[in-house]
Amino acid sequence: MSSITLGTVAMRECEQCMGLWVEVPAFEKICADREEQAAVLGAASPAPMHQAPPAGAEKIQYAPCPQCGQLMNRINFARCSGVIVDICRGHGTWFDRDELSGIVQFIRGGGLEVSRQKEKMEIEFERQQLRTEQIAAAG
Repeated sequence: MSSITLGTVAMRECEQCMGLWVEVPAFEKICADREEQAAVLGAASPAPMHQAPPAGAEKIQYAPCPQCGQLMNRINFARCSGVIVDICRGHGTWFDRDELSGIVQFIRGGGLEVSRQKEKMEIEFERQQLRTEQIAAAG
């Protein structure tokens, strides 16, 4: 992997697959800073002209963290973005080609705020459900 800089954020890029390794503080900066997001989108490759393979056609593989070697967790970013990334909570995130630009587009489209509101509503629903169960158990 070679070191690259997008905007002011340093990351590492795999020359073979064009994937990116972004450490935790760098990814937080990209998520919070519109100028850094613009740099990511400016460096993104054009959208492919072919259709994506059907869901489930690709074999899922868990990748090791480039820093600690432990297998990373695969998650749907913000639980609803549709972009599945590999995360090592202590070290960073692996983005396959074009996944980082997909996440930036999700953020810029208000996706993080929608995700946060949805999570707040779920928590409030669970609280109300717990209260109802406590009242029923006491009565």
